[in-house]
Amino acid sequence: MKTAPRIAIVGGGAAGMMCAAKLKELGVPAVLFERNPKFGRKLGITGKGRCNVTNDTDVPGVLANVPGNPRFLYSALNGFSPADTKAFFEKAGVPLKTERGNRVFPISDRAADIVNALRGAMGCETVHERVTGILSEDGKVTGLVTGNGKKYSFDAVIVATGGLSYPTTGSDGDGYRFAEDLGLTVTPRSPSLCPLVAEEGFCADLMGLSLKNVEVRVTDTQKKKDVFSDFGEMMFTHFGLTGPVILSASAHLDKMTPGRYAVHIDLKPALDEKTLDKRILSDFSEEKNRQFRNAFGGLLPAKLIPVFVSLTGIRPDKPVNEVTKAERAAVLRLLKDFPVTVKGFRPIDEAIVTRGGVSVKELNPGTMESKKVAGLYFAGEVVDVDAYTGGFNLQIAFSTAVLAAKSAAEKYGKTVSEEKNMTETTKKTVNIAIDGPSGAGKSFLARSVAKRLHYVYVDTGALYRAIGLYVYRKGIAKDDIPAAIACLPEISLSLEYDGEGTQIVKLNGEDVSGPIRLPEMSMYASAVSAIPEVRAFLLDTQRDMAKKCSVIMDGRDIGTVILPDADVKIFLTASDEVRAQRRCLELKEKGIETTVEEVLADMRIRDENDRSRSVAPLKPADDAILLDNSDIGAEETVEAALRIIEGKVSSQKS
Repeated sequence: MKTAPRIAIVGGGAAGMMCAAKLKELGVPAVLFERNPKFGRKLGITGKGRCNVTNDTDVPGVLANVPGNPRFLYSALNGFSPADTKAFFEKAGVPLKTERGNRVFPISDRAADIVNALRGAMGCETVHERVTGILSEDGKVTGLVTGNGKKYSFDAVIVATGGLSYPTTGSDGDGYRFAEDLGLTVTPRSPSLCPLVAEEGFCADLMGLSLKNVEVRVTDTQKKKDVFSDFGEMMFTHFGLTGPVILSASAHLDKMTPGRYAVHIDLKPALDEKTLDKRILSDFSEEKNRQFRNAFGGLLPAKLIPVFVSLTGIRPDKPVNEVTKAERAAVLRLLKDFPVTVKGFRPIDEAIVTRGGVSVKELNPGTMESKKVAGLYFAGEVVDVDAYTGGFNLQIAFSTAVLAAKSAAEKYGKTVSEEKNMTETTKKTVNIAIDGPSGAGKSFLARSVAKRLHYVYVDTGALYRAIGLYVYRKGIAKDDIPAAIACLPEISLSLEYDGEGTQIVKLNGEDVSGPIRLPEMSMYASAVSAIPEVRAFLLDTQRDMAKKCSVIMDGRDIGTVILPDADVKIFLTASDEVRAQRRCLELKEKGIETTVEEVLADMRIRDENDRSRSVAPLKPADDAILLDNSDIGAEETVEAALRIIEGKVSSQKS
């Protein structure tokens, strides 16, 4: 018999509703807290009420449209891609269409259909109260409290409260306050996808004028370089500029100050200057005595003409047959470069999305869980990730929501009675060992597979390299075993991961991720890893990690010594020449000049030392599966390994 739900969702917008839908699919009960009487208020007004629900592209296509922290989204997007979003809504009875720029909308052009589809997929208990705080104890979530002082107990809370844009819909920064109250870092918030305020007063005269099929270029006047360029539609307002292409441009404007950015509008992007000059001459020659201000009816919208004429500096009543070549050149320049100076952003509550938020450095990119508070998850706009226009921000909301829900369900979704009934023989974790010689690509393979499977990656080689670095810095020869052993009590090692999932190796608190990759560290790592006392120093730590969670470790003897009972063992290898070529290229990319011959010679010496050593020699475990990647690329190697893992794990379950 199931107990009460142990997972709460705070926020009933796009991310919150998708979280609830995913938990229902997984059969995990949850409670969704939404302060408004209706769900999806902001979602219902997106895309001018049409809802650009996603972009019909692949994962790299989405990442290319995320200006900040794109790599953080790798796992989330691979777990729930734009294709998955389309399939979700079409299965829910909302047929979709794709428009310019691969923007995906409901065929009905009704955002309400998207909201209703999500609402219908939720199927969880709902509470229409404002959450005012999240409760925790000893670094773990214990529940939450609402505005009326009522406390609820939960093991996990998913925060999907949105950002600061459109505060009347409920997005007024609650999620940021929750994070800061619990000790998490929240990066500065600013508007993104936001209208721009102009210094020029003529924008008010042009209010309501839409320009279609124009090219907009934005320059940073301080750095004297272009920061944005695109083709599309824009509109003048009483305060400045707005419209799709302007909103996209705003996402590229950092550290806004009055006058720093200038917008340049090409009013005739389809015509080069030579062709456009001929067009102007043709228009002028039709009625040579026509006044200058009346000569642009075929080139410009009527509302723009008075402002345009004024900016040319040419007398409005001047006959066109008296316009000089220099004056015509000024007309040409203005048609191809109509300038507007940016004064600032409109208020953040007018922005479509918020830039900034909960720091991705403090969230696990493979789960969306806080690294500081167990059971605390974040999804959607509250996280410091935002994208350009085109459906990308909603896709981020859906992808992070699915990942957070799936991760919370896996970790906290079992009821108390179910956990008590779990037998000791039930396998709680999966351990994968990847062995092989230097240069075969073990680390890349292990990292890539860990990301795809959402497992913890433990870089054993990096730990040995860190010890080797300490010995090297102490001025100890690599073959001075007693001196190396004497250093061990002075060494403290840890592995951490930044917001993008990149491993950070810390030696006595110092980030040594770079220094341990120096060429000379390979020999030191090989030397210290042959010392039994050093191996014992690291062995317990590695095995403890494997007991606590599903891990992937790579190294020379992971499958034979560190994890002899690993569920899957892969021995990755390649020919000497191929390994040397890869390592040489890797070193050159780091600015280290060498040759394939030099690398090959060092590699063969190291291989021989590793194979002939008495302690944990280089060799495949008896039950390891050999994977030779001499003739296949990195991604093909990853796919081959995933097939091996899937086959082994499936056969063990059956």
